[in-house]
Amino acid sequence: MNSLIIAETLETPGIDFNTETGVLKISGRAYSSDITIFYKNLSIWLDEYTNEPKDTTVELYLDYYNSVFHKLLFNFLKKCKTVLEKDKTLVIKWFYNDGDEDSIDASVSYSKSLDFPIEKIELE
Repeated sequence: MNSLIIAETLETPGIDFNTETGVLKISGRAYSSDITIFYKNLSIWLDEYTNEPKDTTVELYLDYYNSVFHKLLFNFLKKCKTVLEKDKTLVIKWFYNDGDEDSIDASVSYSKSLDFPIEKIELE
């Protein structure tokens, strides 16, 4: 299986899903009107990855995202939890800028909804 790398644009996040390391990074902004089409590629890749996953770390570096991506990200993280069924570990890290209370609140909300811990890491 190949890694998935998609360059960041003004409206879509950068994607660096590394099959060798099991690190899945999403960074940037997500507010494109076609974000569901963008997400479809991530979902297809994740379906294949979770068939034979590695110990997985999800790293989120999100500056801004719209409500549509908010729902898609929840679905993505929920699907990531399936690696636990394959006796693999899962760590979710949410990186945020100093004073970004919205990011902190979002990570707490996702953590509660997923019933899974999300590590919050302040960027320097």
